[in-house]
Amino acid sequence: NSRDRSDPGSERWGARGGEREPWPTSEVKTDDVDSGSSGSATVPPTSGGARLKGAAVAYVMAEDADALDCGICCLPLKPPIFQCNVGHVVCSPCHNKLMGTGKCHLCGINVAGGYRRCHPMERLVESIRVPCPNATDGCTAMPAYCHQQSHCQACPHAPYSCPGKNCGFIGYMNAGLLDHFSSTHGWPCTTKKNRANKTCRFSVGLNNGFNFLIADLATAGEGGSATITSSKYLFLLNVLQKPLGRAISVLLIGRKPSSKAVKCVLTFSHIASEDRKFLGSHLLQSKINVECSDLCSGVPNPDDCFQFVVPDYLLGEGNRDSAIKIKVSISIDDLE
Repeated sequence: NSRDRSDPGSERWGARGGEREPWPTSEVKTDDVDSGSSGSATVPPTSGGARLKGAAVAYVMAEDADALDCGICCLPLKPPIFQCNVGHVVCSPCHNKLMGTGKCHLCGINVAGGYRRCHPMERLVESIRVPCPNATDGCTAMPAYCHQQSHCQACPHAPYSCPGKNCGFIGYMNAGLLDHFSSTHGWPCTTKKNRANKTCRFSVGLNNGFNFLIADLATAGEGGSATITSSKYLFLLNVLQKPLGRAISVLLIGRKPSSKAVKCVLTFSHIASEDRKFLGSHLLQSKINVECSDLCSGVPNPDDCFQFVVPDYLLGEGNRDSAIKIKVSISIDDLE
């Protein structure tokens, strides 16, 4: 391992494709590996080397967390883990690369019969828990050290990238992001709360360009828990002028929960009259299965998305550049 283990500012892998971030200084938790419990316990300071059964079994400091990383690729060790006869461990991908050499990468001894599985280390790395880097923005998850990167890539509390062209701003929904949208770009943002069920209904005027909606919805606890919490979902409604009308695409920004289905219903209604005489009415409605993006690679091409089109002839000659009144219904449901 080429990293300096004596440096308390050692770094860890972050959420964004191999970036390095400072290792959190908050306490680390670990499962009880003796009892095989799936729970976790806060790690208390110990004295005299004593250890209580059912309590924390390890306290991982920033400078020694490298011991949980593969000595070759420097990524967190996760099962399956392999060791040589002396006990030097490697991850599975590196183990596959070393099989042809027949020697340990550190001590150089011949590995008779190949590397062996190291089950104690596998139990250890799966039991050590670390706080999510997005804990300050509301994430309460304590993923296993070896699964931290995959958690960060799917964490709903991770920061968002601004969809503005050539804008590198990254921020959190509750800290700076929405202010950036309005003050820097002038994009409107509307928030709707519904703590009673899983559907939010908006009635908004959409301008050409980016329009943002925040659906603050009730969410049931995991595993069938009766606990109800609230979750905020950020949606981008992109309005583009087309030759025959305005096309609206809908995108969920961030990470969609794997067990959820995100649906959006867009409705436009128009009443035609002349001299206060009712002539007829138009009703346009589309139900959309909303796609998801973290915007790291920019906004997806709207032409590749489902588009809800409002014809210009319904808006009138003098209203083609004004906001169009749209009813939006957003629902987050459990997959069957």
